[in-house]
Amino acid sequence: MKLERHVGGLSIARKVNYLRARGWREDTEGWSSERFRPVPIARAIHHQLTDDLSRALCGMGWQVMGYSPRGYVQLRDGEQGKTCSLPKALRLQARRERRPVAELTYALFLAALLDTEGGAPG
Repeated sequence: MKLERHVGGLSIARKVNYLRARGWREDTEGWSSERFRPVPIARAIHHQLTDDLSRALCGMGWQVMGYSPRGYVQLRDGEQGKTCSLPKALRLQARRERRPVAELTYALFLAALLDTEGGAPG
């Protein structure tokens, strides 16, 4: 699942602001953070979305078990105790809330974006 398809429509300026507000920095090799070596902006957005969505799910009873070297996260379901990927966790949570995955994902992303920008998206 491409997380970005659920949060599409971000301008380059908003992507840059989103990453910088989260501690990413840009240099001649790409975007890097404390955890990641320089990567293209699209990969940096994916890594940050993964982090933000995982944290949001933690507030719903999920637990982050760890990250792979490539930036993929494993989560543990607070209700059933099983581990799974972020996309599966989003599907399970959306099913529990009886709403579409895209709607849940976008709501979680907007909450992170509002936190970053300190106001309404625009």
